[in-house]
Amino acid sequence: MTDMIYPGEKHIACVVLVDASASMDGKPMQELNEGLLALGEALQEDSKAYGCADICVIRFHSAVETIVPFSPAANYTAPQLSAGGATAMNGAIIAGLDAIEARKQEYKRVGVDYWRPWMFLMTDGAPTDTEKEAEAYQRLQDALNHDKINFFPMGIGTDADISKLKSYTRGGCGVVFQARKEQFKEAFVWLSKSLTAIGNSNPGIDKVELPPMSSTITVAV
Repeated sequence: MTDMIYPGEKHIACVVLVDASASMDGKPMQELNEGLLALGEALQEDSKAYGCADICVIRFHSAVETIVPFSPAANYTAPQLSAGGATAMNGAIIAGLDAIEARKQEYKRVGVDYWRPWMFLMTDGAPTDTEKEAEAYQRLQDALNHDKINFFPMGIGTDADISKLKSYTRGGCGVVFQARKEQFKEAFVWLSKSLTAIGNSNPGIDKVELPPMSSTITVAV
């Protein structure tokens, strides 16, 4: 038995890693919760993406928790998060990679083709679980260098360590997005629209053009 809504269609798996550390308390956490809600609402607007996009949400603070295990967007219910603790970002990256690998194995088990999975990371600081940095970095680089995932990191607010986030991109040369703590909900809308664009493309034929980011979100320099 599979939980995939359209098992005969090509699927795309997306892991969303969200920072719920103490520094996200207040307006940023409200924005995050609204963004997680907007993600599901935006995916509902396209019936095909609703059944072909598979979403997993992993929260990190002092610990790492999978709060929405992989399931079709049609089964997605937005969680309500609260802030507290440190920033176990490296553990979250490892957990995200594990979740993607498990989902790929499930696709293979039931004979479902899939696009390259996505990992979307949002943080307002720097990782505090430095003991896991080497493993997280190496595994992420291996996945990127072998085209196993697409990685989209976003720094939230002026305290986000952009240089550290950039170091995790392919060869340390990839793009990092940046948003104000009060205005990053639109990033979730962009994510949903991007997954919709991919889900509605013709595999092997179309070159997928992702939608532009909101004007409230910039490419960090």
